[in-house]
Amino acid sequence: MTNMKNIWGEPNERPHKVTGPCINRTLNASMTGAAAGTFFAACQLAWYPDPITSNARFGGKSGISDSRAVARTLARPAFWMSAAAAAFAAAECTAEAARGTSDQWNAAIGGLAAGSIVGAVSKSPGVMVSSALGMGLFMFALDLSSPSSVFESHQEGLTNRMYGVLPAKHEESDALANMKDKYPKFKNL
Repeated sequence: MTNMKNIWGEPNERPHKVTGPCINRTLNASMTGAAAGTFFAACQLAWYPDPITSNARFGGKSGISDSRAVARTLARPAFWMSAAAAAFAAAECTAEAARGTSDQWNAAIGGLAAGSIVGAVSKSPGVMVSSALGMGLFMFALDLSSPSSVFESHQEGLTNRMYGVLPAKHEESDALANMKDKYPKFKNL
């Protein structure tokens, strides 16, 4: 058990860059997309309290949800979100391997692939192209701005403030010592 690696990294390492073989990254993205799609579908099922039914050939019970209709309602978003996430991860990783660099252009290429999958749901080529371009542009901008919300030249100072170590013994400043001498009533605060 001691040889196990924490794939999510230590808390101080977040946000971290996803690395590894393309197949692992694609499968990870696919499973995450399927989980997100299943969660979305479950929320969608819970939002409308009406029973979920399909057109039964021989009638069926009214007022009771049909298990096949529920499964279909859960499976559709899970499939499409899984496909979009896998397309992004595969395209980004392939672009990274082909170009030999890891930069925002790889994210744009992955965004084009994911956007085309998202647009394919509409079955309209125009929507597919525009969603691909929009998602590619969005992913380019997101990756260009970096995973951190702090300007890069201040990143080291922020990390030190967040995760730095306090000195072993607290040292008071001269101003604080003078204030304690001036106001002995508040000395122990």
